[in-house]
Amino acid sequence: MKRKLYITRTVKLTCFLLAVILTLSFLQAFLLRRFDQNSIRIEGYYLEEENSLDVVLIGASEVYTGFAAGKAYERYGFTSYPYATESITADGVMLTLKEVLRTQTPQLVMIELNPYLYSHDKNEKHEGHIRKLLDNVPLNGNKIEYINEHTADEDKMEYLFPLIKYHGLWTEYPKEGRRMVSSIKQRIRGTSYLKGFRTTTTIAKPEYPIYNDKLAAENGTKPLNANLEAKLKNLMDYCKSQNVNVVFFRTPHLVYKNTYDRVKRANRAAEIISSYGYDCINLERDIDKFGIDSKTDFYNYDHMNVYGAVKATTYLGELITRKYGVKPSKLEGEQKKRWDNAAKCFNQLYAYCDDLIKRGKNIRLEEDINTLKVLNNY
Repeated sequence: MKRKLYITRTVKLTCFLLAVILTLSFLQAFLLRRFDQNSIRIEGYYLEEENSLDVVLIGASEVYTGFAAGKAYERYGFTSYPYATESITADGVMLTLKEVLRTQTPQLVMIELNPYLYSHDKNEKHEGHIRKLLDNVPLNGNKIEYINEHTADEDKMEYLFPLIKYHGLWTEYPKEGRRMVSSIKQRIRGTSYLKGFRTTTTIAKPEYPIYNDKLAAENGTKPLNANLEAKLKNLMDYCKSQNVNVVFFRTPHLVYKNTYDRVKRANRAAEIISSYGYDCINLERDIDKFGIDSKTDFYNYDHMNVYGAVKATTYLGELITRKYGVKPSKLEGEQKKRWDNAAKCFNQLYAYCDDLIKRGKNIRLEEDINTLKVLNNY
């Protein structure tokens, strides 16, 4: 009798603990978490079939606003995705690369230089920038390793279980509801329509003199921040140890007096990268080669708009296929249907943005229910 009672109690306790775990997992995945355009983009990456991406691009906001995977697929046939988050840290780049190698076997990895070009290393400890990536990485060995190495002891549990950090977020509903619904719908359909791309229907009107026409001839250098240089070298050592086919690149910006030093630091970074035997594509200096226009192709100093993104995607696509030998994917069935639809969605987005820009309407467009509703009816 006692044995039967013991078994009954054990089963009940196990069921209770399981129910608690499942409830907390649901709350952390769908309700008590911070939803933003970074979380939806990273979720979209993990919805891609394992070992199905030919190219993965890593970096900050310049990557997901400057490269359109749907357009690249339509024109060149390769599949790609920007595993990128706003203001990503250099440590975050390493974590992202490890996650890419855990989930995909890309023919080429492309890493944007921005995280290594700051004059300081304060970004490495910026909680908001860290969380934009880390909160959205599934719990696994790479995430645990990052938390153990790069976060304070008193913060580790909050990074491991973001629910602790965001337990009071329920008070912000229904404001958070739109992106929560967008996330759930993306998971249900099993794919990202825009493949992480985001843009704004604005044409930048700079307040300061722009020096973009001088960049092609600018060979000057400035030292990198010592800590960030060490992290860049550590990243390349890791790439060599893992035999990663990696190319570094720099996206175009509207360069003015206060940001000119970044151009020189990018030149120095290219020298360091070359010494390791890797290529560095500097689109900032190559702007004449692909026709980007500083008067029409940016929505602010640091980001291209949809016009610039198409030009940059086309230029990079040529290099990716012709210089670096990436072969188009042979897609079939549902996978081909999804990528064909991604190309269609980008073309619809482009047409919609073009119309809004010409009418002077400033709207941010990303993977959410409002944007997709518009595209479906456009």
